[in-house]
Amino acid sequence: MFRSEHLQPPHSYDVPVLPSTAPGRLSSYLPDEILLEILSHLPQTPTGQADINSFCLVSRQWYDVGITRLYERPHLIGSGYLCFVRTICPSILPHIRKSELASLVKTLNLRHIVHQGSKSITARLLARTKASLEEFVAPQASFAVNCWASLSKCTQLRYLDLSLVSEAISYQALARTVRSLHELTDLFLPRCSADYQDAALSMTWPPKLRHLQLSGGIHGKFMQDLNKQPENFPPTLTQLNVSHAPKVCAADLLELLGNLSTPLTKLEIVNLPQLREGSLNEVLNICPNLVELVFAIDYIDFGFAANLPQSKAAGGPDLWMKSHPLQRLKILTSGGHHPESDFYFTPADLWDYVDKRWLGRLRYVVVADSTAWNEGEWAQEMQSLFDALVNLDKENFIHKRWHYAPDIGKGLSYLNWRKTQKGDDMAPSLSMLKWI
Repeated sequence: MFRSEHLQPPHSYDVPVLPSTAPGRLSSYLPDEILLEILSHLPQTPTGQADINSFCLVSRQWYDVGITRLYERPHLIGSGYLCFVRTICPSILPHIRKSELASLVKTLNLRHIVHQGSKSITARLLARTKASLEEFVAPQASFAVNCWASLSKCTQLRYLDLSLVSEAISYQALARTVRSLHELTDLFLPRCSADYQDAALSMTWPPKLRHLQLSGGIHGKFMQDLNKQPENFPPTLTQLNVSHAPKVCAADLLELLGNLSTPLTKLEIVNLPQLREGSLNEVLNICPNLVELVFAIDYIDFGFAANLPQSKAAGGPDLWMKSHPLQRLKILTSGGHHPESDFYFTPADLWDYVDKRWLGRLRYVVVADSTAWNEGEWAQEMQSLFDALVNLDKENFIHKRWHYAPDIGKGLSYLNWRKTQKGDDMAPSLSMLKWI
């Protein structure tokens, strides 16, 4: 017989507590939507990567939600790179063992890898991640001829940066590889010298290419062959960077710009020692659709922009209609500028082009401190230049020109518009760039 006291409910302190290690615990469970929201607040930075790693260690559910974000854009440096390699490439023989995590990697940035890697490891990483890889930054010392075959199979690649590669490349291998990368939009060539053997004659640029950086041994016959076949460049190419090319001459460069003039909206030209003062005076004529221009003051003189078609006409109230579309201008130095020269381009020259509305859409100007524009009487001219930019912006706002569509700032005065967040974001600026 059971005694009656056994039927009494237990005291509260006798209720068993489920240990945190017991199977089926619910303490770490959250809906996937909430976990994804938490992940969205963890930045994909070196510090954030450690936080995402800790996130994945909470439970199996958290791991399943966070593992993709942990591996899609890994920050690789030092000993962490070797751990990453052992995870993605657990075996030298790919048919023996594969890592499912390799298919999660979308960005492989080996910018900080110098002595930790090898050329064979780089080739293996490319081979394992080829199905998902979208961005690749090649390392300085561990990228060589054995990497081209693996790289050509990364058919989803959109961003390819070879600018740090120190070993001379073969343009033939580059041409064969680029030909198979149909999704590529950004391509940066290495700064080192290269082995050129008529590769340009067979160079077929990716059909979606938008940004191209030319550097290193791109001179002479290479540039001439590029200019012979301008139709090989896709119409999507809107951004061109030519830098760190010690033997590029002005004639070849200007011909290349002429061949690409119509689609180009962004152009950067720096560190070209063969260019001289005044070499790029015609750049705005040659590229009539430029919105952003970065160049060294070494390559222009006071005649810069003076030969624009509209500058030949007398100033008038309707001259703004013919102004160049340039909105952003950054003026740097490459070590060959001469501020003492009588032909030196000064703030007063730029002020004149803004004041006459030849550059009637210019809003953002950045000038390197090394130009000496912030010294002596030029410092006062800089203030006048800023005032001219503000007056131009006010005029464009009142008359709803260019970037000020009819509904932007509607019903507001210019002063009240500038007090709004959007008005502050769109305000013109003139700043000095100091190298640290």
